[in-house]
Amino acid sequence: MSVLLSDKAYSIIKEKIHLYDGQYLSVRKLSKEINIGYSPVREACNRLSQEGLIKQLPGIGYYVPKVKEKYFTEVFEFRKVIGFYVFQKVFHLLNREHVEMLSSFNEKMIEYLKKRDLENFHKYDKKFHLLFFKLYDNSIFTNQMNNIMDRSYYCSYKTMDSIDKNQSINAIEEHKEIVKYIAAHNQEMAMKKYIQHIENNEARIKEGYYNKLEKSLII
Repeated sequence: MSVLLSDKAYSIIKEKIHLYDGQYLSVRKLSKEINIGYSPVREACNRLSQEGLIKQLPGIGYYVPKVKEKYFTEVFEFRKVIGFYVFQKVFHLLNREHVEMLSSFNEKMIEYLKKRDLENFHKYDKKFHLLFFKLYDNSIFTNQMNNIMDRSYYCSYKTMDSIDKNQSINAIEEHKEIVKYIAAHNQEMAMKKYIQHIENNEARIKEGYYNKLEKSLII
């Protein structure tokens, strides 16, 4: 039961982590806030710390570091280098079934965008990108990419108060472009669109960061 509660605590805290930007986290306060016991919340915080989303301070607790531009750059540099490599390696394996799966993930993203459900929107975005990693079948790469995509979402949680509908639609349209060229067996264009999509994602998140910073300075 404790494992299930720690998973629940992990999901809740991860979704709300952008609210604690630059703050210390008290496990006891978090426990009361989300109405889950101390031990499961502590386990969840340890997990988030291992993933690099929060910092553990021995003898003090946990801290949510402020996002810096270098953080964005490092996250998306990893996505571009490793993602591109894997996409290139598995392109010849992609078939009609994969095209249908990728298209269904896009439809789910649209569905959750309409509901403004950020968690599930990101869930299917992750499924889209991790499909290529599952085909490549390298557990180290897959685990690292899973973690780095969580960091990407962490950036977006901390830079946008809610889903930016227009920007999210752009991301989905970029997915569709990638799928179109996969279906046409045009590797050169598919890879070009893949890299453009990652670069655009980075630009969108940085734009959200600076817009948020500008608003805070005005206030």
